[in-house]
Amino acid sequence: MVFSRLASAAAAAAFFSMASAQGSATASSIVSIPTPTASYALKTMTQMGCFNDSRPLEDHGSWTFQTSGNCQPICVGLGKPVMALVDGSNCWCGDLIPPKAAQVANSSCDTSCNGFPDEKCGGPSMWWVSLTGLTNNRIENYDPKSSSASPSKTPSPQVSEITSYVQVTATDDPTAAPKKESPGPNKAGIAAGVVVGVVVLVAIIAGIFLFLRHKKRREVEEEYRRQAAVNQFTGGGKLHTSNSSMTDSRLDPEFNARRASNGSIADNEDYSRRILRVTN
Repeated sequence: MVFSRLASAAAAAAFFSMASAQGSATASSIVSIPTPTASYALKTMTQMGCFNDSRPLEDHGSWTFQTSGNCQPICVGLGKPVMALVDGSNCWCGDLIPPKAAQVANSSCDTSCNGFPDEKCGGPSMWWVSLTGLTNNRIENYDPKSSSASPSKTPSPQVSEITSYVQVTATDDPTAAPKKESPGPNKAGIAAGVVVGVVVLVAIIAGIFLFLRHKKRREVEEEYRRQAAVNQFTGGGKLHTSNSSMTDSRLDPEFNARRASNGSIADNEDYSRRILRVTN
């Protein structure tokens, strides 16, 4: 256990030493270059404008008598097609033009160059960018979303603890048997049940109708029988009342004479004369 800790400490120390060496080497690669490194004839520079972002350019230091004519051979000597001046004193070089979205009005780069006051060398945190003429190829703008271009500043090496996380995602077992879907309702059984229910309901309604009809007919028959009995009883009473008189017609001669003349022609009438009668 102690040996493993000692080994880890030794590895960390070695890593720190390597990082320090790398940092020194990086710092030495971007040291100030106050004087031009290219002595041959240079092409005409192309002005690109003022930018508020320096990426991916690298700072190569300041000079007391800085001008564009001093910065151009420095960048050409480093093989960089893009140069920039900032704060009136610092020369920056790179392979790509800063992001297009970072370009601002040219009036923002209004700081005079240290070596020549009539020339503008950028501004406070404003870079006046030009092409050195090193190549005739088209120089693209730096894309912050792309990792192909190198950053403007090399970050100092750091040692950090790396923690691994394992994400486990539960998935369905392809070898497992597929789940059977629950069967839906039996449509045939439902239809049969509906038909039977309708038939039973119709039968009940028909039975109630026939029962009421039969009951009504029995009531009518009972009423008819009762009325017939009442009529028979009433008719028998009247007959008995009309015959209750025990008078014998043979004992009344006047009654017999009136009975004989009933329906005959009146003797006191003259039927030879025609008489017009008006009856109402």
